[in-house]
Amino acid sequence: MRKVDHDSRREEVAGAAARLIAEKGLEALTTRALAKSLGCSIGVLSHYFSSKEEIVIAAFRWADQRIDLRMQEAIATDNPGLDSFFPVIKAGLPLDEESDLEWRVRLNLHSFALTHEDSFFAQREKDQHFSGLMLEMIASMQKQGKLRDDLSAEDITHIAFDLVIGMAKNLLMLPLEERETRAAYLFRMIEQLRPPADPC
Repeated sequence: MRKVDHDSRREEVAGAAARLIAEKGLEALTTRALAKSLGCSIGVLSHYFSSKEEIVIAAFRWADQRIDLRMQEAIATDNPGLDSFFPVIKAGLPLDEESDLEWRVRLNLHSFALTHEDSFFAQREKDQHFSGLMLEMIASMQKQGKLRDDLSAEDITHIAFDLVIGMAKNLLMLPLEERETRAAYLFRMIEQLRPPADPC
């Protein structure tokens, strides 16, 4: 089997596992249920993954890579400023059906990661990556005078990162149609990071 086919099939399995976790919880992810959702045998799954934990990590990465891609697309701007920071924060929140699924996977795996070492390190690695992307953007905005500098880039990053994680969890408890309104205060807080206007 060609590597591209193997990788594609692993990605398909990871996506199916992620959807199963999002819809029914981590306890519903069994090799039997996963094989049934994919229309294959358990033996076929073992060809791509050697254990359930490996499948769980793959599902986690599948969801995180999608969030990561949206954040990188939001960060990719030739003229970073506070206005371009809003889409980065928005990209990290569960405000539509796609991001809702991804966050349900992430939060199901948080508790799993606390008792499974490989998942724990995979989780921590991705959190550090997201935080690093945000720090680079904030530091760049401060350097260009587009963000207030009386707070360190590191402190702003930690505050924003922790607020997004906490808000994402709380938003999942609300109907989709209420989430934009509930999240509005976060963007009002971020607005306070705009540097004061130069006196005339």
